[in-house]
Amino acid sequence: MFDIRPRFIMMLRQVPLLCVLLAFGCYPPPKAPLETLHYDLPAGDHRQLLIFLPGNGDALDTFDKEGLLAAVRSRNLPVDIVSVNAHIGYYMNGSIFTRLKEDVIDPAKARGYKRIWLLGNSLGGYGSLSYARQYPQDIAGVVLLGPFLGDKKIIREIKDAGGLQKWDPRDIPSGSREGWDKELWKWLKDEDQQKGFWHWVKNCDAEEDGCPSRIYLGYGKRDRFSPGQNLMAEILPAENVFAIDGGHNWSTWKKLWDLVLDRMTARKPASRSEARKN
Repeated sequence: MFDIRPRFIMMLRQVPLLCVLLAFGCYPPPKAPLETLHYDLPAGDHRQLLIFLPGNGDALDTFDKEGLLAAVRSRNLPVDIVSVNAHIGYYMNGSIFTRLKEDVIDPAKARGYKRIWLLGNSLGGYGSLSYARQYPQDIAGVVLLGPFLGDKKIIREIKDAGGLQKWDPRDIPSGSREGWDKELWKWLKDEDQQKGFWHWVKNCDAEEDGCPSRIYLGYGKRDRFSPGQNLMAEILPAENVFAIDGGHNWSTWKKLWDLVLDRMTARKPASRSEARKN
């Protein structure tokens, strides 16, 4: 597994205070088990679970305060919800996926949840997608809101190649600063390997869930990470992508979450112009 810490230090240097804190190792210390906040429905046969993975700086109850929980409940969806305190400290020490699996997802499966979805914004979008890459058998699907998908160097490299399908990742040097970026994008590109992204997307149990869409991407057109988001949007079905006017902020993500929920509950085809609403 690649050391992802240098990549996130680079990403967070856009914020001067965080740069100072990281320089002195003053990010929140990770704890085991991972702290969680549960929003369960009254007792019943609920076999679906939605896990909220926060962006950098978000609190454990941010999804509730920003209205994402209310948006789910207003649609009367039979799903339990748990928010996890997966802050930057878990990414910095490399324990995020171990903690998420051992403290949240494996226990949920043991309690009988059959379909587990991950919803992540910004840093949480990286966490959601990367968890699906490492443990595809655990996850029914992911929703990405304004996700961070790599720094400018790798995004420019893919764009200059003519897009993801024409890009050649070549050898990925172990432990390199660009290792994580290339591993993630190589997975997104790969259609042939047994553990590739498209294998995961297509490998669902039709009898169990009817093979609904497994991934939704939403982002603001003025998001500072939009170059990478645009590249990912090119490889996804049009009805799974929502690009609206907005930036890298909660006001944009709340609108996107409503659009994603409406699409997920309707499960009907849409044109590219409809999916990418202005």
